Amino acid sequence: APKGVIEKTLRRGIAQKSSTRIEFTGPFEWNWQNRFDLNAMVSAFRIKLREVLREDLGGTYGVRMSAAQAHEPLPVYTLSVGFGSDPERAEELRAVIFTQIDSLKQVGLDQSYIDKVKESQRRARETDLKENRYWLNVLRFYYINGEDPTNILRADEKIDGLTSEAVKAAANQYFNVENYAQFVLLPEGPGEPLGN
Repeated sequence: APKGVIEKTLRRGIAQKSSTRIEFTGPFEWNWQNRFDLNAMVSAFRIKLREVLREDLGGTYGVRMSAAQAHEPLPVYTLSVGFGSDPERAEELRAVIFTQIDSLKQVGLDQSYIDKVKESQRRARETDLKENRYWLNVLRFYYINGEDPTNILRADEKIDGLTSEAVKAAANQYFNVENYAQFVLLPEGPGEPLGN
């Protein structure tokens, strides 16, 4: 991924809607704890962003947020935040996201968000443990990455041990505002260039 801050705007189409995507990238120390913390932070912060952008501000129908980690050829992560909105509100909502990121890094999240994530993970785990596909995928993952497959049996401990401080620490680690790419798709107006 390129280094530094990259911001690109593309004007295409006539529908009066916009799409914004922000991707944070960087090196990743590959281990079970870091993967768990990053994914838990994403789950908790997604709830917060949905509340702020959709319910409080009425600016979007939904917020997409995901994380991906790669082990080979280099250990890196990608943290992606995206939303659709009225073109007139795209910049306002983007600024709100960065304000919320700063708050997450400085203050953290209320315990209620952590509790929601823990409950969701427990329910998903109850279902997953009954599925052959889950066991096959997880065992294959651990085998390919040379990790201890008995970690599967310790997942409940990880879920129970999730804290607001761990989520805050993950935010400080992975939301690097010095290194992200932002892409905004806006409708094309008369005589406007397609992009920069």
